[in-house]
Amino acid sequence: MKLKTGTAALIMVILMVFSIGFGAYRGWSRERELVNETYAGLENMLQTRVESAYNLLTVASRHLPESDEAVRNVTKDRDTLAGKAALKTKAAANESLSADAALLLQKLSALSSVQQDSRDQMYVDSYLPQMLAQSEFLTVKANYNTAAREFNESLKGSLSGWIARLMGIGPAEEFVAQ
Repeated sequence: MKLKTGTAALIMVILMVFSIGFGAYRGWSRERELVNETYAGLENMLQTRVESAYNLLTVASRHLPESDEAVRNVTKDRDTLAGKAALKTKAAANESLSADAALLLQKLSALSSVQQDSRDQMYVDSYLPQMLAQSEFLTVKANYNTAAREFNESLKGSLSGWIARLMGIGPAEEFVAQ
């Protein structure tokens, strides 16, 4: 009789451990899906950054050669943001775009060909800087980083998070350059 009681207790412990592990995994998987859903908002903001860079490059193409270093830098940033790069790489390109676009705008603003073209001068002096600044602000303030940071902190700070990490649920990658 003791053997049957011991076996039943062992089976009960195994079932409890399995149910706790399964519950932790499912719960944290759902939490991770919620973080991933906020990534769509970040992607929309990055697409706005890509479009801003494209507009800047369109104006630049009328006044500077493609071989110009400032044009090449903005093109590289735009292509990285539009591509399938890692999130950290995109974050670095996003930061670079701000500096590189400012340099290109400054260079364009000083050109007499831009000053003589009222449409391009309007773009260079007001529209493009405003569009780039707004898209930068919205990208930095995107909900994705907040959701990823909160998920990562919760995952680290709980027993169920520890169990979920053992079962393969990793932290969410944040949109930060390193």
